[in-house]
Amino acid sequence: MLKGISESLNVLQRNQTVAPAPTAVHDTKPAATKAVPSIPTHRLASYQKWAKVTQGQHAISANQVAEQGLLRVSQLLKKLQVPLNNASPQSGLTEQQTDTAKQIQQQLVALDISYQQQPLVDHQLNLINAERPAAKHFFQLKSVDLVGVKSRDERITIQYGENNARAFLPAHQNSQFLAKQLTSAFKDIGIAVQAPARNAAMLSSDHAEWLQIQTGLLMSGQGQRLPAGEARTVKVVEILSWQDPKEWCFDNAEDVKQTQVKVIKSQQKVNQQLVELRTSKQKVQQQLKRANHQQQLDGSLDINLAKLKEVMQPNPFSSQVTSLMAQANISRDHVSSLLKVKP
Repeated sequence: MLKGISESLNVLQRNQTVAPAPTAVHDTKPAATKAVPSIPTHRLASYQKWAKVTQGQHAISANQVAEQGLLRVSQLLKKLQVPLNNASPQSGLTEQQTDTAKQIQQQLVALDISYQQQPLVDHQLNLINAERPAAKHFFQLKSVDLVGVKSRDERITIQYGENNARAFLPAHQNSQFLAKQLTSAFKDIGIAVQAPARNAAMLSSDHAEWLQIQTGLLMSGQGQRLPAGEARTVKVVEILSWQDPKEWCFDNAEDVKQTQVKVIKSQQKVNQQLVELRTSKQKVQQQLKRANHQQQLDGSLDINLAKLKEVMQPNPFSSQVTSLMAQANISRDHVSSLLKVKP
């Protein structure tokens, strides 16, 4: 909505006149184009100010949603530390402690912190902003190596949902060249390909694409890297970061020890992000306060001007003086003296 308002204002500023729509009657003489009155500058300024204030209000609302979401994350992380701190150094968690830890883990994974269908916190519990975009999902294809060197050329196809793409993989090329070739071919469907990692090509996508990709990719080739003929579903394996709660394990004492460190680091990160949010919200609120104060000043001026217009006579005062001088054939000094005389 805000973007549409800004674009409309830009158009109005560039061209403040609009040609009228053609009428149904066609005259032999060319019709004169009647320009629509231009929008006053003060009205454009009001639109711009309104758009900025509205944008600020949305920013505060999103900030509050993100803050509440991170506070919930912080609460869950603190709850998760309880069984981890009580775990045995030798045997790890008990069965009941493990169940409790996994339930909290699932709650962290299931959290959806968003505003107007826009995510505010990513799957690694990172706050999303202009300087810090959402973390990508990394994954590999199960039993398929797209960047392996082959002796023959191959054309492959890939599809998920309604997205599909094709790529040409030439023979005798190294993995770096093939990764760039694939990334160029798959960029329109939101998939990037990196050179081999963990003995296979590493692919990545944004969260929205990953929600469809995680169920598998429909792929076909020419017998080099992928079977020829009908496309088949290739399963994907997500490569998790330590910051992703899905990666945390509780199976044994060593896993519990490592998870405990990850939870503490995540808690510190969340606390830092909460400080960032509160500082950001304070700045936006100050900007809105200044804008609102300016609006109040502008409103007072408009009211005073309206009152002044009401008390003014239809004819300017100077015209009345000129008329009086002409009728009486006297000087300005005489007129001034007459005006000063009280009835």
